[in-house]
Amino acid sequence: MALTVTITYVDDTGPIIRVGFNAVATGSYPTGGDVVNLATALPDPNFIGMVPAVESLGPAIDFDIWDVSGQITYLLQPVIGTTNPAAAGKLFIQSSLGTQLAAGAYAAAALAMKIQGEAVFNKV
Repeated sequence: MALTVTITYVDDTGPIIRVGFNAVATGSYPTGGDVVNLATALPDPNFIGMVPAVESLGPAIDFDIWDVSGQITYLLQPVIGTTNPAAAGKLFIQSSLGTQLAAGAYAAAALAMKIQGEAVFNKV
């Protein structure tokens, strides 16, 4: 796995569950994008909520991801559509010209990104 994910908050106060997360690029970028897997995610040191887990039987109904480091070398594109309930979606990384990052070891600029996101699930 090339993304290390930590859960920052879980909000299930309405008919949906909102899960915030941080992700750090490690290892290599795979062909077809990197999976954001919340099932293997650990709680962030600043976690807010009761249980740092997704209690849903279905896949994410909304998924967003962004970079807060201010770098302009890469663009992040969230892709939803996985049928695995543990996976919020995939992260595609593109150059500033819009071409997808080639599979292989992450470049230094990608490793320096501070990635945050939110996934939304229907309740069980």
